[in-house]
Amino acid sequence: MEGFLKNYKLRIKVLSPIHVGNGEKIGKKEYINLYREHKVIIPDPVKVYMALCDKGLEEDYTRYMLHSNLEFGAWLKEKMIGKSEFQKWKRYEMDSGDAFFGGLSAKGVKPPKEIMSFIKDAYGMPYIPGSSLKGMIRTALLAYETTHNIKKYGYISEKIKNNARMKARREFCLSRETTELETAVFHTLNREEKKKSNAVNCCLSGLLVRDSIPISVENLTLCQKIDYTIERKERPMPILREALKPGTEIDFDISIDQTQCPYTIDDIMAALEEFQQYMYKYFYSRFGRGTDEKGTVWLGGGCGFLSKTVLYPVFGEEAVRITDAVFRNTLGKNYDVHKHNKDVSLKIAPHVCKCTRYDGRLYDMGLGKIEVL
Repeated sequence: MEGFLKNYKLRIKVLSPIHVGNGEKIGKKEYINLYREHKVIIPDPVKVYMALCDKGLEEDYTRYMLHSNLEFGAWLKEKMIGKSEFQKWKRYEMDSGDAFFGGLSAKGVKPPKEIMSFIKDAYGMPYIPGSSLKGMIRTALLAYETTHNIKKYGYISEKIKNNARMKARREFCLSRETTELETAVFHTLNREEKKKSNAVNCCLSGLLVRDSIPISVENLTLCQKIDYTIERKERPMPILREALKPGTEIDFDISIDQTQCPYTIDDIMAALEEFQQYMYKYFYSRFGRGTDEKGTVWLGGGCGFLSKTVLYPVFGEEAVRITDAVFRNTLGKNYDVHKHNKDVSLKIAPHVCKCTRYDGRLYDMGLGKIEVL
């Protein structure tokens, strides 16, 4: 076993807020915003309901949930229910910090209403799934292989470039071409000869990336989405996310089965590094954002479309027109609404960088530093 299975411990230090969602949203009637304390309390809904029933407020609470537009904290204040009482209902709380950046005074921006929840285990502890970590590695390896073997995979790159102009739903855009590229690069095991795209042929089945060690809820903060423009302007958006605070450490294990996976830990780290350098050169540096510091990785949701694709590493400056074509043919009327029609003339696509504010400072979303322990 020890002869072919290599085990490694890795750590990602959070450099900017990182969000990995579970698909759930916490509505404005499901959290209590303590504006003056810059904190948000997430109560247990069962404890809330039982406590309000004990106070004879069952019908009032039902009417509130069905008809009122008040935030939950404001409704509790109307009912003369103070912090000493609703603290007993708490599942967890977190800093809201700069989450309501822009607030009521920002032109055209309404206060955020829902919170996109961070994924948590059965004990309510945040963690990073192995699938998210492996997805980050997979994208980097795909870009690395494609850019280092242009003759071998160039014909598929041409298909991606040409077919980016074809009309498609967003979730299916270039899916066939991407699958073909991934199949050519990774499906090398020949376990199922009739259908090479079958997952059993993927050499990355020998790359085992485990879920991270659970992280304390004290490391969660609330972040508001901010679009940062090429003109260096901030546009706060009505979207809130639970995110890991800068300074948090994400520890996880990787095992490499050398009989299946041709990549070493050094190959993986080199691919991640090269991917980051491409992203910095062709995208983030244009905004005066990002960093070219070694070991940088982009992880989780909200850090932008390009961190999940190989377009900039594979196509370089030409990726602007290809990315624009993808947006033009998948966004419909939102292509003009979101002003993507300016991308080509600005020579950057997309024309906004995904940011947030924490502790009074503007951060890129999803930035970390990875190391092998």
